Amino acid sequence: MTVGIFFFIFGFILTVVMTPWVIQLAQSGVGLDAPDESRKQQMLPIPRLGGMPIMLALTLGLVLILMRQPSRSGEWFPILIGASLMYALGLWDDISRIGAKKKLLGQLSIASLVCLLGLSIDRFSIPGYGQIELGMWALPVTVFWLIAIPNIVNLIDGFDGLAGGLGMFMSLTLGSVGFYTEHYAVTWFAFTMAGALLGFLVYNFPPAKIYLGDGGAYLIGFVIAALSMSSAHKGSIAAVLMVTVVGLGLPILDTVMALVRRAMRGFPLFHADSEHIHHRLQEFGFSKRRILLGLYGVCVTLSLIGLAIFWNQGGTLPIAIGAGVLFMMVIGVVLHYHRVNSWQDAHRKVKRVLSRRQTVQYALLQAKVLMIEVERCESGEEFWGVFEQTLRRVGFCEDGEVDRQVIVNIRYNGTRPWTVYAPREGGTEGEWQRIAECFRPVYVRAQERWNRW
Repeated sequence: MTVGIFFFIFGFILTVVMTPWVIQLAQSGVGLDAPDESRKQQMLPIPRLGGMPIMLALTLGLVLILMRQPSRSGEWFPILIGASLMYALGLWDDISRIGAKKKLLGQLSIASLVCLLGLSIDRFSIPGYGQIELGMWALPVTVFWLIAIPNIVNLIDGFDGLAGGLGMFMSLTLGSVGFYTEHYAVTWFAFTMAGALLGFLVYNFPPAKIYLGDGGAYLIGFVIAALSMSSAHKGSIAAVLMVTVVGLGLPILDTVMALVRRAMRGFPLFHADSEHIHHRLQEFGFSKRRILLGLYGVCVTLSLIGLAIFWNQGGTLPIAIGAGVLFMMVIGVVLHYHRVNSWQDAHRKVKRVLSRRQTVQYALLQAKVLMIEVERCESGEEFWGVFEQTLRRVGFCEDGEVDRQVIVNIRYNGTRPWTVYAPREGGTEGEWQRIAECFRPVYVRAQERWNRW
């Protein structure tokens, strides 16, 4: 464990020293995150290159590990290749947006390559039940695991310090598992990432001076997924994967809620919104730091539950399942369904959400057409005329056109909101807000080409 502490300190010092240099590098305009129009609420551009010092710390940490155990280089080669490629894919998107479909294709390719290089889930070894050979399912199961965890970490990376802190706790958890299974290289590597993330949090804790970016989030998620597979070589892989699933219970729950929410409303599954758990807590008036510390506490508790399952060879699994169900019910009721008074009320609201799917999908389609119009129109006057006609076609109206209006403000540059109006009888303020959000990217793009104000 003394060696593990050395690697933790090594990762911490390296990241603390290198991160200011990365922030300075981004001031040249590389990888800057502009003020977000709806979710991050930042006022100034912030670098998205936080994964760079973490990647450097992990690479140098692995070099030191292989110097101590040169015979194990073959085991670490797939992890290094996968982590490097996954980070490069996210960094590419941080510097120049490449789109969700290209990112998913890249992730599938990287995960498949890593599996073919030898890092795969071939069987589940469950104490007391023997082994389950996956056979032909080994590839799809491994690929799913290696792309699901990075995307879960990336999805929750919309709040200062959250993804970094969660990654740090999971690294310490997997490092503990590696120490228990006597896979010490896993402990050293996990502790290197834990130290690097603690050093990164010095600059990412609210108010953040730098973001992880997709590169950093994908890197953390991939390393967590890969280490959960590596640390199981001398233990039960089912138990180790369960540790990871339980430890990541908070972002997994948030992801499931987001996917269900978007599917019901008719939005694409990768459509960003401001209704994650941390956003809901902000609406309740909690400060960023209080929210962050509270979520840290949840992550630590879940990690300890996961470790208890592993140490007791699954004996505490029923307790963990019960606690997990209770946790999901509390989160769901308090954060998402606090206005539901009965099962009939819940059924009515679900039915209404589903009935609005067609309106949302129509708005998304019109927004795609408008994005083409931005390039096709020869003048701003021509475009804004088409833009106003499209908004009226979707259901919006002019100020003062009806007696009872819903006023919707959409932020597009971090300060000045774009205001639209809608008839109150046509939907609630939240429903009109979501429909207006469909047109925000078009509005921002048109403002860049023709400044309306």
